[in-house]
Amino acid sequence: MSRTKVVATYGPACESDRVLVAMMRAGMDVLRLNVSHLDPGNLVAVTRRIRALAASAGIPLAILADMPGPKIRCTACNPEHFDLRDGQRVDLAPGSALSTPQCIRIPYRRLLDDVAVRHEVAINDGLVLLRVEKVDRKAGALRCVVLRGGPVSSRKGVSFLHSTLRITGLTPRDRQGLKAAAEAPVDFIALSFVRSGRDIRAARRVLKRAGAPGIPLVAKIEQHEALDNIAGILRETDGVMVARGDMGIEKPLEQVPLLQKDLIRRCNETGRFVITATQMLESMTEHARPTRAEVSDVANAILDGTDAVMLSGETAAGKYPAAAVETMARVALAAEQRIDPNERLLRLAPSPRMAPGGVPSLDDALAHAACRLAITAQLDALLCLSFYGSTARRIARYRPRCPIYVLSPYEEHSRRLAITWGVEVFAFPEAKPGRAGKTPSPGELIAPAIAVLRRAKRLRSAHRIAILAGIPLDSPGGTNWLRVVEI
Repeated sequence: MSRTKVVATYGPACESDRVLVAMMRAGMDVLRLNVSHLDPGNLVAVTRRIRALAASAGIPLAILADMPGPKIRCTACNPEHFDLRDGQRVDLAPGSALSTPQCIRIPYRRLLDDVAVRHEVAINDGLVLLRVEKVDRKAGALRCVVLRGGPVSSRKGVSFLHSTLRITGLTPRDRQGLKAAAEAPVDFIALSFVRSGRDIRAARRVLKRAGAPGIPLVAKIEQHEALDNIAGILRETDGVMVARGDMGIEKPLEQVPLLQKDLIRRCNETGRFVITATQMLESMTEHARPTRAEVSDVANAILDGTDAVMLSGETAAGKYPAAAVETMARVALAAEQRIDPNERLLRLAPSPRMAPGGVPSLDDALAHAACRLAITAQLDALLCLSFYGSTARRIARYRPRCPIYVLSPYEEHSRRLAITWGVEVFAFPEAKPGRAGKTPSPGELIAPAIAVLRRAKRLRSAHRIAILAGIPLDSPGGTNWLRVVEI
């Protein structure tokens, strides 16, 4: 299987048990539940059903709940569909009345305060583009000219390309979805239309009140405000999704590949996992084979350093959901052969600028040393004894050529490694504290850990491995122990 993780989206095309299991066997690591198209009240039941299905099939699977976020849409239209022509004059006005070819209504009351002359507004995924010519407060409207004509219909998305709207990062539906995600519980939560680190902190407060403060959060980067505030977002989030759909509306299309490369690089540098998303194998929604350009797109994202690649409509509504997953995994496997671990070790060497106080952390330095050792000593595997997964995440950042095996006693933390590049997790109840509450030492766990991996046919006699852990094992984020063993 590929070491790059594959995220696939749940929908009508894959809701049957048969198709879901086929997708798991084809290489799906994470299933995305899009709360935009799923009633938050059903999130718990769907999560439990899918988790039970994965368990019965004996296939590890994580679940990501994707919150809809504060997306601005026009109101219902009268007529339901109409076209705007190049050069046509049209108004944008706040309110909930019906939208018409003469005046498109936006349910945002500060519209005239936050949008200025010469700002541009995109409608319907950017098919229609307007420019504001005048802010007419007497008429209560933005007077616009159509720069690029096209179709408009009810509830289409509206993007303000140069404006900063005073919109809260969490809508009532998001809060409802976060509480349902905490109850399920899901393994990851993606937040849409994140604008700053404040949005991440607000979501964490909701999760804390719901009793699930530890669920990792993924910031979807799709708006110009997020790109302006990316440093603050990276300080707060656990991971990033490069959401190229809305990003391609907010920014000129020719900038999207460069922004994608920059976001992947910054996530690699700061130790945040990164998912590259949107239209990666779009043609497989209708066809059994992708285009050559799509294959190149997936491969280049992997070569740039993405941890995961995502399928959206291809699996949610496409004709070939399992084939799309298998294709994605196959392309990833081929691209990974060109990843140079030496280059990663040089480029991502532990750096004082990444650590508080100007001193590289021992955790990152030891992970870096283990990956260098894997090259020079030609190790057959890196083995992490882990409760929380932080050791494995540090190692995966350097993309070692040898496998990364994690042995963990806790299923919840094991599932959260499903998004981490190159990691394979094994249940390891031997690491749980004993009856007296004493946690075994790493040295005591070497023999049983090797036995688990030998039974799984991952290790054999004469293999050389490095074993990493933190002492004590049940303390998160402290990689401070390494031993090399020849089996």
